[in-house]
Amino acid sequence: MSVDRSAPNTPSTARSQSTIDGSASDGSGAAAPVTDLSDQGAIVGEADVLLPSDAHTADCDTPTIRRGRPSVAEAEALSGRILDASWDVLLIGGFENFTFDRVARHAHIGKATIYSRFAGKFELMQALLLRRIDQRNDYLSQQGSDLPLEQAFRLRAGEVMKMLFSPDGVLMDRLIDWLDQESGTGQQMLGSAYRSAIETISAQLLKRRDADAPLVADVTVAARLWVEGLIGHARLANTEGAASPAEIERWAADYTRFYFAGLRAMHQPG
Repeated sequence: MSVDRSAPNTPSTARSQSTIDGSASDGSGAAAPVTDLSDQGAIVGEADVLLPSDAHTADCDTPTIRRGRPSVAEAEALSGRILDASWDVLLIGGFENFTFDRVARHAHIGKATIYSRFAGKFELMQALLLRRIDQRNDYLSQQGSDLPLEQAFRLRAGEVMKMLFSPDGVLMDRLIDWLDQESGTGQQMLGSAYRSAIETISAQLLKRRDADAPLVADVTVAARLWVEGLIGHARLANTEGAASPAEIERWAADYTRFYFAGLRAMHQPG
């Protein structure tokens, strides 16, 4: 799927590093040496990759270490592991308690390994948001993929509401706001998240798999109306406390029926 990944003007690396771990950078960009190795066979740095312990002898419990740079797959897996650990740390302690030290402990790696991939807090948070957007869109696209279009959209509408009201959804909104405030470029990340959702919905509308699906002349406009309806309802329902599973399912059914009736009416003669 397509996501607007153009990076906004980011704060300096020195500022990001000093605000994330509570200590001022010496300006050299040098990272602290790795002092904690994983006890779970983790990749701990660019030079040391711990392998599984199936080659251990009965009287030796030290992992075998292969020297050299990790493979592309290993490097990508480690970056994902860092980002997933970062999300867990945010969920547990919030932004005010977020540090690279906590992420390193949670991921069982050295802090220097994090700095080798992310220059500072802003860069890590930006990558984290893009990862979460991709994961959310992929999940929603899979929901009802074998159903007629209208039924699939009804199922996805309910899932979107559940996501927006969940702790993950609330944290996603806070992450977007934090990035926009730190970048000083307005609501660029919020706009990027909205455009990503619109592009995903547009692609789904173009994949007509059943005869009853309406013809859509302008899928971008149709997708935008769908997304705006979801977001508008989420904001209203949140103020009214109307976020129970039963209320979500009822609204998803009503909204989807209304939306598709509107699409069909737009293409009727007269």
